Amino acid sequence: MMKDVVSIAGFALLSLCLCAGCSSRQTPLASGKAVSGTIWEKPVQRPGETGSNSGNPIAAGSRVAIYENFIIVTPPKGPSVLSPHGWYTDLRFEKD
Repeated sequence: MMKDVVSIAGFALLSLCLCAGCSSRQTPLASGKAVSGTIWEKPVQRPGETGSNSGNPIAAGSRVAIYENFIIVTPPKGPSVLSPHGWYTDLRFEKD
């Protein structure tokens, strides 16, 4: 599990470094407090794809910021999680 988190964090950091100059948007597209959702360890499967995947629920009350290519979820008592689009589902939040 920790190895996967480190791999995802590395991927996210690399993506941010490569795309730092790609977009002029520095602020979130939307932000607010999470109501529910799931962040998956692998990209969400499309219909017809096979294999396993496991996810972790987004804690209600977590801070959510949605950017052009990813979301950042910050739980009330925990480290922030960066999740690329396609790696989370059923995100519901109360917009600021």
